Amino acid sequence: MSERLPLPWLLQMSIYNVKIGGENVITRVADRETTMSHGISELRHDMKADPNPIVGIDVVNSGDLLLFYVKKRCLIIQYNRILGLNDKYQVPSFLASFLQDKNITFVGPRHINNKSFTWSGVYQKFDFKTVVDVGYLAAQIRKKPRLLTSTLEELMLEVDVEIMRPIIGNGSLRHKWESSAVLSEEEVKVAMYEVYSCYQIATKVIEVMQTGATTRG
Repeated sequence: MSERLPLPWLLQMSIYNVKIGGENVITRVADRETTMSHGISELRHDMKADPNPIVGIDVVNSGDLLLFYVKKRCLIIQYNRILGLNDKYQVPSFLASFLQDKNITFVGPRHINNKSFTWSGVYQKFDFKTVVDVGYLAAQIRKKPRLLTSTLEELMLEVDVEIMRPIIGNGSLRHKWESSAVLSEEEVKVAMYEVYSCYQIATKVIEVMQTGATTRG
């Protein structure tokens, strides 16, 4: 079992180098609390110089995957798998603290604030301090109501961001992401497409907003 391996091995084995949107992204896939905690510490380190950091976020299949993105680093947590291995459904304290950090704005796809996880028949919502739908953010900054219901691809076109949606070899994703401790490189790239896209769109519209404010000032 992987939990009996030395931590340095687990940390090294959980890393994927993913090329997406023309960038090389360091991606960690965590299926243990130790690697999840380490991954969150890495995200915090990457954004410590930013007084108002944004973090891309996505929840796949009721918590099978919980994804975060900052700069050129992605953390994919096999959340329901971790809960099952630990036989509990409480959100770990270090994760709850991250989600509740008042300085972080989480940006995700439509209805992200209603995302939840379900494990062993128990339904719980992820509790964020500050979270926003990327379409709402873009619509507010650009003053264009139609962006509220736009797809990610339409939002990317609006802000001049080009990201090709990855296509998996067999044409579909696995139904239960928590069923395996190992994800293929192809699956990782497909899984992180939305969280990566949300982050890129958000940073672009915020950058334009701040540039405009500086110009007016």
